[in-house]
Amino acid sequence: MNLKRLLPYLTLFLWALPIVLLRSSQQSLMAHDEGIYATQARAILQTGDWITPQWGGGYSFDRTIGIQWLIASSYLGFGISEGTARLPSAIAFILSVLLTYAIGKRLTTPRMAWLGAAIFSIIPLVAQYARLGTQDMVLVCIELIAIWTLLLAETSGRPWRFVAGAMFGWGFMIKGFMIIPAAIALFPYLIAQHRRHRHLLDPWLYLGFGIGLMPVIFWLGAAIQKYGTAPIQELFGKLFHLGGQTYQGANQFYYFWNIPANGFPWVFFALGGLWLAFRHPDIRALIKSHQTRFLLIGYPVTLFIELTLFGTKTHYYPLQLMPFVGLFAAIALSHLVHLYTEKKYTGAFIGLNLLMGAIAIFLLVVVNKRTTIAQLLQSSSLRSSELDKIALVVLAVGLGWLSLPLIWILRDRMAHSAKYWAASWLVTSWFAIAALHLTGLWGDYDPQLKQFLLQANVQEVLRSQPVSFIVDEKALSRDDRKTQLLLNFYTPKIGQEIENPKILPNTDYAWIDPNLAKTPGLKYEIVDVFEGWNLAKRWQQTK
Repeated sequence: MNLKRLLPYLTLFLWALPIVLLRSSQQSLMAHDEGIYATQARAILQTGDWITPQWGGGYSFDRTIGIQWLIASSYLGFGISEGTARLPSAIAFILSVLLTYAIGKRLTTPRMAWLGAAIFSIIPLVAQYARLGTQDMVLVCIELIAIWTLLLAETSGRPWRFVAGAMFGWGFMIKGFMIIPAAIALFPYLIAQHRRHRHLLDPWLYLGFGIGLMPVIFWLGAAIQKYGTAPIQELFGKLFHLGGQTYQGANQFYYFWNIPANGFPWVFFALGGLWLAFRHPDIRALIKSHQTRFLLIGYPVTLFIELTLFGTKTHYYPLQLMPFVGLFAAIALSHLVHLYTEKKYTGAFIGLNLLMGAIAIFLLVVVNKRTTIAQLLQSSSLRSSELDKIALVVLAVGLGWLSLPLIWILRDRMAHSAKYWAASWLVTSWFAIAALHLTGLWGDYDPQLKQFLLQANVQEVLRSQPVSFIVDEKALSRDDRKTQLLLNFYTPKIGQEIENPKILPNTDYAWIDPNLAKTPGLKYEIVDVFEGWNLAKRWQQTK
């Protein structure tokens, strides 16, 4: 690969890398689901059991174990911390950005592909999950590898189809049955254009599929040998449970507002790009000439329909759509730059500049009046320090968006103003995301707990002593269970897991849950308390 071909990848790498490197000095895990995977991965190293997803003295096969393997491997190489728990997602994010460019170059043009990959990296939902130790970013990376290798196989043949087939099994190890909707979303491309690429008749595709399933078969086989049919029952039970429930009352219109909210403003650009793909003759001709409409359009549209029809709806399932949101947003932004350069100022173009200017002024007024807002929110859980952090992010966005109408107004006095105008969209999002990471709004998800654990008296116990957990699992509230999960991760040496507070563990110290802490006659003295959880020392027996 010569330097000219390498340069787009290098610039995208340098663009995306700070997104996963920038962070505040204090980090803390998000309890669900990040804390679950981080804690289960630590249990793998502590027990030497690479088959059982477990923590807190219990096990559960309601999800597959691929991400736990990756995080545990990260722990082996770099130690146990929030950063190492998030490392697999960070690597998957960087690879996904580069893969989006490689795919986009084949589906559109190199320039649009670069813009699409850059936009994908700064979509808020993507940038957040790039630094969360969950399954989701790794799943996106695996899906992009499958798409990229299928495109390579159109000209390079069998070995790439083998890789594409293997991705299904690897995707199942990471996210279980959620790999199936992505496979179905490929059907418009695989079936409608079969006479051109003939992927479905190549035995290498199915050989890769079989080899890719080997880790799944090995893991499930070992789990069944150890636990009977429970792993199969729990995996399928979770699938049927998810298919029949809703998330926090979400209805069939959930994604129609949630995706734009989590992808603002780029989802709106993407909708414009999708409209251009159908209505603008030049864009239609471009897509037709690349013979890619069944992949570029068919894949995300089919996947969106599947996610909408599926019972469970969460804000992170649409992460799989975001590489294509980036590419369609690039089509729209490129078209706007074309209108700008050719001085074809439509009413919509002028309105966009005026709208962004108005929003920017509103945001800057909000920042200026944050003291008043803090007074209005005194009854909320937001503290003044958190409001200051939010104000910094809003300030970055407000100043960035204010530059859009200013550049347009001064266009006749500036050389290359169209490029500056387009760059302002990208740079504003980049700085907003950097501010979210640097302030800890993203990355430090439970600062109160982390500050409590850093207290000298608590640290002295946790560093030097094993600490047991005295917990009545059935009586725990949802919030108490989240705290238990994080306490488990941040307790370096865990003793026993005990349900009856009258039974003394074989350690001098224990975490006692908020319900059992009220039990009269406990033979413990309190070291410190966090949200009802007692870090307590057992009374020493005297003769």
